[in-house]
Amino acid sequence: MQDKLAGFLYKNIISFLVIIFVTFINGQAFISGNIIWLPIGAVSLCYLLFGFNVFIAVFLAITFSSLWFHDSSFIGINLIHLVGTFSPLLAIASMKFFKLSNFFEGGKLVFQHLLFLAILTALYNTLMKFFVYSYLSSGKPDDLPINAINFITNYLIGDVLGCLAILFFAALVVVPGIRFFAPKLVPSKFKAK
Repeated sequence: MQDKLAGFLYKNIISFLVIIFVTFINGQAFISGNIIWLPIGAVSLCYLLFGFNVFIAVFLAITFSSLWFHDSSFIGINLIHLVGTFSPLLAIASMKFFKLSNFFEGGKLVFQHLLFLAILTALYNTLMKFFVYSYLSSGKPDDLPINAINFITNYLIGDVLGCLAILFFAALVVVPGIRFFAPKLVPSKFKAK
């Protein structure tokens, strides 16, 4: 029982710190979208490595990093943070439903599945954030309406590039490093057969 609780806390703390660190190195977030958005890749990586039980840590990390690094407030941003938390979760769940979630086969990485995960995560994140931002700005008469084409294009490109950068870095550097230095810490679905 204590081992399960320690593992649960360990995974949540690592997820929280990874997302905070990646958000810090990514820099300022812009409402019009970033050319590369690394935090979406970090969230996807945490879900892939530790499963869906790190949901609360992911949400808290997104919220606190937004407050600490992007000068946000708690008013109106919780919906955006929920989108950032749910979009990778929804993409992974969709891939599992359609049986496309075999990221490792025989100890080798399946890049096509990581690429599809990045595209699907970016698509979900972009569309959900577009609707949330449109909803939030509709209640304010002095805000300009959001240009849908620019918003979707910028967010989609930034999310795909950020997700691919983090997932490929993790797949090519982090997971082999963990396998070499601490093989007991590699999740069972990623262990070489």
